[in-house]
Amino acid sequence: MSQIHSAGLDLNLLKVFDAVMETRSASRAAARLGIGQSAVSHGLARLRTATGDALFVRSATGLEPTARAQRLAEPVREALLLATRALRPAAEADFDPAARRTEFRIGAGDYAAAVLLRGLAAEIAVTGWDIGLAVRPVDRRSAPDLLDAGEIDLALGMLSPPRRWQERQALFEEGHACLFDGARLGLSAPITLEDFTRLPHILPSLHAEFSSFVDTALEAQGLRRRSILATAHFLGIPLLLKSVPAIATLPLRLSRLCANAAALTVSPLPFEAPRFEVSMLWHKRDTPVPAQQWLRERVAAHNAAAA
Repeated sequence: MSQIHSAGLDLNLLKVFDAVMETRSASRAAARLGIGQSAVSHGLARLRTATGDALFVRSATGLEPTARAQRLAEPVREALLLATRALRPAAEADFDPAARRTEFRIGAGDYAAAVLLRGLAAEIAVTGWDIGLAVRPVDRRSAPDLLDAGEIDLALGMLSPPRRWQERQALFEEGHACLFDGARLGLSAPITLEDFTRLPHILPSLHAEFSSFVDTALEAQGLRRRSILATAHFLGIPLLLKSVPAIATLPLRLSRLCANAAALTVSPLPFEAPRFEVSMLWHKRDTPVPAQQWLRERVAAHNAAAA
């Protein structure tokens, strides 16, 4: 017990270490913790004295952790998570969705917002719960950082592997389909490979890129397509297809929703296409929080039913 109460043990130092480990920068760690950069530097100096190790060394890209720091990263993060859970107010012990106004911050692109949240949004509307789902756009690059910064509670969509302090749950595997205005183009499903390559394409692309798995599959057959527009706004594509004589390749569930809403035609792709995993990602600090558990359980339940 004397070691626990040692004057040299300061839990604030663990927060400094964790922030520098995540950001690889004293200035960014200071901004995240809301303290001055000199306080971060002083904290690192005390940690180096306590551990007898440099912990972080400067490089061209920032502060790189030593082997000792890498070994410490997960135990330190777990210690901070345990402390956070232990100090949580007793009022958070249970969650009743009907008890009070609750707002959840969710990171999701057009696809995830339209497909993954529609069941929960409908449930909230019907039950009358005073719950708000605040959705902001994210992608697989930005979602982990926003979770770490506490700016979102949950990320949805096609996401990167979780960091050590994050958790991910798969919801379902998704395929792709071809979407078009059959009446405008004079086509019906299934679309032929000849028509698929003949017609211009509108691409869903989070980073405005004119290449995807579709081009790879076509090139393997010595074919190519003519792509005329790439957009990160997936839900704008159905509106474009009503006035532009073109086709698009979209995730299957989104294609079906768009076809129903805009009187469009859904067709299987005229070639084999890879499937992708749709999942949700969250920070481990939120794993035991009752309200966050409820949110994840409802999202999972609605999407299991929709599979």
